[in-house]
Amino acid sequence: MAPRVQLEKAAWRWVESVKPEEIKQEHIELAYRINLPACKRGACRRNCRGNPNCLVGIGEQAWLGEIDENVFHNIDDPNSERRDKNTFVGLTNLGATCYVNTFLQVWFHNLELRRSLYQFHNSRAEEHNIQSDYEPQSICEHLQYLFALLQNSNRKYIDPSGLVKALGLDTGQQQDAQEFSKLFLSLLEDTLSKQKNPSLQNVIQQQFCGQFSYVTECNQCGRSSALPSRFYELELNIQGHKNLSKCITEFLKEEKLDDDNRYFCESCQSKQNATRRIKLHSLPSTLNLQLMRFIFDRSVGQSHTIQKN
Repeated sequence: MAPRVQLEKAAWRWVESVKPEEIKQEHIELAYRINLPACKRGACRRNCRGNPNCLVGIGEQAWLGEIDENVFHNIDDPNSERRDKNTFVGLTNLGATCYVNTFLQVWFHNLELRRSLYQFHNSRAEEHNIQSDYEPQSICEHLQYLFALLQNSNRKYIDPSGLVKALGLDTGQQQDAQEFSKLFLSLLEDTLSKQKNPSLQNVIQQQFCGQFSYVTECNQCGRSSALPSRFYELELNIQGHKNLSKCITEFLKEEKLDDDNRYFCESCQSKQNATRRIKLHSLPSTLNLQLMRFIFDRSVGQSHTIQKN
């Protein structure tokens, strides 16, 4: 590259012969060296100040050095990692986290919950300008970020490691899916209830919470009592049933309270035979049905999977 002083003189030499009213586009491009050819790789030790098209030594090594080249070399065709148009994004199984991925996909496809998560006020994110690095910290922040990737990523699948680590889950051990669902929704409900936006405060209850009562009726006097309760899922026994309808029918069927399991009737002031059933009052927008696939074997003191009939 020619010395900087020579470049500047050559770029502005036309000023000596051109009047201000005669200045054209080519004069501007010449002054700012727009049409100078790009410097060849290895020709410069650092980026040339006199050539706007010099892209040598612009500091790219600082971030190129952080990239694991094996990630790219191990892929035969990078386009194979790109998701097809109008297809969904998957989640990487980190070992024994398939139950987590299942719930995350279910919750992501709940449009009202997704909309609410996007509206979650994150004061920490506002403190970062566009040039600074931002890493999600709280569970809601991780879920926001994960939902955004599931919706907008061009890749076939994404890595949920950030959220899994934030939850402190053991990726090598299968956890109880139902317990995870309960704890996670409880955590979301508690976090969102503290938001200033009223539409976010009750979104978990509106989407997932229903009400029922345990109704007990005395066979002697006919007196009935009801114990109201909220639920976020209905636990259905699947043993001996071939379809969901029969599972729900068993869930709602009457239970006989007799012999050693008799009911103390407040009206009779004594233990009486009775019936007990569940009466549904309201169902949530999204009904979560938990299929009880395990039974407890008292003889060995362990749970095991129900075998298909």
